[in-house]
Amino acid sequence: MKKFVIRKTGGPEVLEMVDAPDPKIDDDQVLIDVKAVGLNWSEIMIRRGEWPLDLGGGFTPGAEGAGVVEAVGRDVENVKPGDRVANFEVEAYLDPGQGNYAEKIAVPADKVLKVPERFSFAEAAAAPMAMLTAYDAMVNHSPLPEEGTAVVTACTGAVGAAAIQVAKRNGLRVIGTSRSKDKKGHITSLGAEAAIESDPVRLKERIAEMTGGDGVDYVFDPIGGETASQLLTLMNFNGTYVLYGFLGGQQLLVPSNILFEQIQIHGYVVLRNLYDTLWLQEVWSEIYPLLETREVMVPISKTFPFAKAAEAHGEMENHRHFGKLVLVR
Repeated sequence: MKKFVIRKTGGPEVLEMVDAPDPKIDDDQVLIDVKAVGLNWSEIMIRRGEWPLDLGGGFTPGAEGAGVVEAVGRDVENVKPGDRVANFEVEAYLDPGQGNYAEKIAVPADKVLKVPERFSFAEAAAAPMAMLTAYDAMVNHSPLPEEGTAVVTACTGAVGAAAIQVAKRNGLRVIGTSRSKDKKGHITSLGAEAAIESDPVRLKERIAEMTGGDGVDYVFDPIGGETASQLLTLMNFNGTYVLYGFLGGQQLLVPSNILFEQIQIHGYVVLRNLYDTLWLQEVWSEIYPLLETREVMVPISKTFPFAKAAEAHGEMENHRHFGKLVLVR
């Protein structure tokens, strides 16, 4: 089979396609013929050397993919050869050889995810990381309020787009933020209001203006840094700020109003929360009906041929896309 490996850190050009033997499966594993792979920013960080990972003899990235079950171990009962499935493989961040940037992958059967019949492989590959992150964080880990205003920052990525839909489904007023005026129409198409600003102070002022000074009840943010420090000053009593990334820097200055307003600041990492496969399947069972009816969807910005992984990485780093970038075979 063909797969991509990263032997050294650097630009998209360090993604190297190599020949490798087909994976062998254990009794509790499933062999998947991968047809599509969802790209995530964490893979950009790994490639750049921004995650402290050992690349070993060649690191194959990719935590999510979709395809057809080719073979199953003798103890597997939940799927059979020929089934169309997705997978969410947390071990892709731990085991250098266990990523979805490959024509085939062997995963434990309890990491295999059921996908709606009407879904294309690209849609199936786009859904796991974004939907599991947004839904588990906003419904289970740090529940949304019953009413009020939610702000979703960096909302034009796949997780942010999913988060807007989850918050809207809960009946909240949603404000989505972006640095790009070109993406305003995409934000409003999901039912959110758009706050377009690149400077954190001006962003805070813009959101305050939009809410008429009524404040914000919930923030879902992968940026942190100065953006978090500024937006925390807008939070209402008992508001919740969920931080699931540090795109704006790891330094976070917390304003004094968190004490008097009893603001809750929660960190969320999907890879830790859904490492337990029983919980992974439970959360996916809650999400699945929403995907099946297309009540929530992860928008696909663009697909790339599998061999064009480096080009897809370049597109992601340019931040021009809205939603998900997907490799397809």
